[in-house]
Amino acid sequence: MSVDTRTPNEETIAPLAAARSFVGRFRKPTHILVAISGGSDSTGLLLALQEAKAVGGDDLRFSAVTVDHALRPESGDEARTVAMLCAELGIPHTIRRWDGVKPASGLSAASRLARYRLIADVAREIGADLVVTGHTIGDQRETVAMRAARSAGSDNLGLSGMADAVLYDAHLWIMRPFLACERQAIRDYVSSRSRHWLDDPSNENTRYERVRVRQTLPHAPMLLDECAAVRRRSLSERTAVFLREHAQVFHAALARLASDCVNPDLPEFRHGLAALIATLGGRAYFPAASSMERVLHFLKTGENGRMTVGRVLLDRRRDGLYIFREQRNLPQLRIEPHGQSVWDDRFLVKNGTDFPIDVLADRAGDAARVVELFHSTPAGVAKPVMAGLPQIAGAGEGRVSMPEVTITPRFAPFDLFLPRFDLELANAIANLFGRPAYPQPPV
Repeated sequence: MSVDTRTPNEETIAPLAAARSFVGRFRKPTHILVAISGGSDSTGLLLALQEAKAVGGDDLRFSAVTVDHALRPESGDEARTVAMLCAELGIPHTIRRWDGVKPASGLSAASRLARYRLIADVAREIGADLVVTGHTIGDQRETVAMRAARSAGSDNLGLSGMADAVLYDAHLWIMRPFLACERQAIRDYVSSRSRHWLDDPSNENTRYERVRVRQTLPHAPMLLDECAAVRRRSLSERTAVFLREHAQVFHAALARLASDCVNPDLPEFRHGLAALIATLGGRAYFPAASSMERVLHFLKTGENGRMTVGRVLLDRRRDGLYIFREQRNLPQLRIEPHGQSVWDDRFLVKNGTDFPIDVLADRAGDAARVVELFHSTPAGVAKPVMAGLPQIAGAGEGRVSMPEVTITPRFAPFDLFLPRFDLELANAIANLFGRPAYPQPPV
């Protein structure tokens, strides 16, 4: 029985051909961790990669990992079934279980975050260079359909779908060799090798949005726009150039765009502004289209003034547009000795001392320090920016200077999941904020 809706003019690739193409792109010894659930897609990926390696992948080494989400009584037995398959293939295999209380809502998102965290832990422990997953063109259609339903605008970047490679936690590349493969073709391939797969009943549970979308696609086929990913990458690269040439960032807390480059009609200005708002506001996502419409309307008036969006204050003055975190809802955070935590979703604070520290907003910053840090910035901007910076206090003490405490900018839109589409833009942001570039993908 066919499991994917085939749409005319879509180019698909046979699973083994996709695996051979992927394996053939490596030119140095590489340790690949295969994420395998036991379903048809990931089982097919493991088998195809192993077969492709046998005819031309001498420098490749495979390991496998299965995450037991512990959401069904039989999940443990299923993970052990996958372990037996890997043992037959001679592939080292690890099982990780998602323990703890599961959320009553947002289960899919929480499961995804737990899954990638556990997979990344295994990758680090075994020294894997990258992770591969079995996402297919069917998954791509579903993803695009869900994103299209949320926004029908032509500027919806989600229509580019999933990237073939995503950087997780700013250090581990996760790649998708089967992104142009049909699920039915993968199942046919697995059956042809006299192997079997496990069917997860949650894949038929209409409680989940993806399942509901999957069930509608046979009746309303989703035609993928193959140029959408190219357009998104091109916009990202142009925006990176724009920011490098026109943006200034001070102490990872204040961005400035000169008046002569504030052009709401320029796509790279709009995209760059959205990226700065999300980064300075500590938001994982760029502002919603409706929020950006308000921002652009404000800027098109050409008048000086202020407005807020996404926890960020935009202050337009004669000499430029200033962007910084608004002063509301700034947290206080305690970090235990030799621990670390993220403050306000904007700064990673590492406590290298032998005692706990408190991290709070620098509302009591003195005038001399404001001038020292923001001497070229109007006072009406510098003071609230200063008030949004983190300050360190020893437990029960006032502000103190501690060389053992480090504070590093965190980029909420990019540090957890960074699609290959946006790598150049993320690197431009990193450069402006004084952080090292993100690593390049292995292929």
